[in-house]
Amino acid sequence: MEGTATPTEVKGLKLSQFIEPKAVPISLITLAVAFCYSSILSFINFYAIEIDLVSAASFFFLVYSFAVLISRPITGRLMDVKGANYVMYPAFLLFTAGMLLLGSAHNSITLLLSGILIGFGFGNMQSCTQAIAVKLTPIHRMGLATSTFFIFLDAGLGFGPYLLGFFIQFINYSTLYIILGFVVLATTGLYYLLHGKKERAALNAF
Repeated sequence: MEGTATPTEVKGLKLSQFIEPKAVPISLITLAVAFCYSSILSFINFYAIEIDLVSAASFFFLVYSFAVLISRPITGRLMDVKGANYVMYPAFLLFTAGMLLLGSAHNSITLLLSGILIGFGFGNMQSCTQAIAVKLTPIHRMGLATSTFFIFLDAGLGFGPYLLGFFIQFINYSTLYIILGFVVLATTGLYYLLHGKKERAALNAF
């Protein structure tokens, strides 16, 4: 009968219509590191007041942005030639070092140096994980892969401050940053399990 949909034409909503499954593993890594980075976005000003480095903190995101600006062209080329692991593993270590240095900062130099290290770390991880999400996905679903990536990124940045706020009443900002530094380091192992070992196997196959 004309105008009547056949059973094959009637489809319910599926999660795959909104989320790209192939992009989920690397997006989970993005969620974890964004969660850690959200502590800086939300609490850096309060921390600066606590350690009496308000003037230096006003330049924190400037040096962070400078580190990202000068490093991304290099890391982008490195990823194309050598693969994501050559960018991601150093970035994990640099992000970890930056968080630990931030948590132990007692002068302007160490505070701003931590911003540079975090820029080299998280700043490059953000672009690298997005590239991985797109690379793993069929061309016709690249838009969904990008959407999936940003859903997880925004979840980490958005819910991070809310969840971390519960811990601030029990620990100070310095301790929080140090703990999150070790969380970033632990995420390196998660990255290896979810993507790193597959990337290495694929490169060795050539």
